[in-house]
Amino acid sequence: MAAADRAEAKQRAPLIEVFASVQGEGRHVGEPTVFVRTATCPLRCLYCDTPESYEAAARFPVRMGRRQQLEPNPVTGSRAAELVGLVLAANPQHARPLVSLTGGEPLEFPGFVREFGLALRESGARLHLETAAIEPDGLAVCVDAIEHLSADYKLPGTLGAPVGGPAPEADGSYGERHRQCCEIALRSGATVDIKLVLTDAVTDAAVARALERLAPVRQQVQLILQPVTPFGAIERSASPADLVGVLQMAVAAGFEVRLLPQVHKMLQLP
Repeated sequence: MAAADRAEAKQRAPLIEVFASVQGEGRHVGEPTVFVRTATCPLRCLYCDTPESYEAAARFPVRMGRRQQLEPNPVTGSRAAELVGLVLAANPQHARPLVSLTGGEPLEFPGFVREFGLALRESGARLHLETAAIEPDGLAVCVDAIEHLSADYKLPGTLGAPVGGPAPEADGSYGERHRQCCEIALRSGATVDIKLVLTDAVTDAAVARALERLAPVRQQVQLILQPVTPFGAIERSASPADLVGVLQMAVAAGFEVRLLPQVHKMLQLP
């Protein structure tokens, strides 16, 4: 493959779908948003409710109200921005053009993320990146193109065996990489939310370790505690007593905290 072809390939990503909803993460929960979902993820979270995002189809749907069109994979960032424009035009309730790039794992394609974000900015839209936050080098490539980072902190007990990407640390987490990603985004001027998904397998010790790792950024971020929505291998969420206990730990550690479930599931929306 020629150098020019390789460079172009790095700016493309396989997508799963483009659609409008009111899902939202953290401080933006329930806000009308256009979602762009990339395929491919090196992790296998036990609570993952989008296993279809592990591999891309040859074509992906772009949902514009009652109409849908299929687009070929992979796509450039600029083409993805054009598709977002079509979805926004079909959804007049989206007065403030907020776009969430989620996965899979978007940081598998940092060149695409950057091109996509810059193209959106030219059109007046804002790019929010939802990521597992285990690739600080990838984030550094594209951070200047995002307005907001929604970073996961993957707690031990919530992960299956990875299928690629960096190895977890000795405690089974990616805590150092998570913190580095948050610091990169904060230095760029982006706002940052950090999400801890809570299952009945999460221990107080794992939460305490996460809060300790994140202490250097606690005054600059919004911490989101999300009780898991049962799916697949996860049959039960954390108990109310456990949720209150984790909330108390986070407040005592000095974090600004919100305890939020997946609202779109409760509303029966996509």
